[in-house]
Amino acid sequence: MKKKLSIIIVVLLLLGCAYYFGVGFLPATNVVVTDFQVSEQQDSMTIQTSIATSAGYTRSVKNVSDDPEKMMLKFYSAFGGVNGSIGAKSEFDLPLSPECKEIYVLLYDDYKLLIAKNPATGEWEMV
Repeated sequence: MKKKLSIIIVVLLLLGCAYYFGVGFLPATNVVVTDFQVSEQQDSMTIQTSIATSAGYTRSVKNVSDDPEKMMLKFYSAFGGVNGSIGAKSEFDLPLSPECKEIYVLLYDDYKLLIAKNPATGEWEMV
């Protein structure tokens, strides 16, 4: 009986840890860009983000695009469960190549164009 109880407790602890930290490895698909700023040298962009739903935080971002003209951003949730804030960030610095013209963000089930370089002025604008 004691051995069975110990196994159940260990399994519950492992499930709790998996939930607590595992959420941080899942893509956050409810992220919106609220503001951005391009460096004077046009080689980096700082973006401010927010969550479109009532729960959650972001902790990191990854560009998953192989195309130098497009940046495809995938954000990851903070650790600590669904509304965990361990490692939470809302501001991210992104390297910006001279070829880049469009920035997409994974929003729910598809990448949405959120920031683009105006071909006439060369300035970055929210779409």
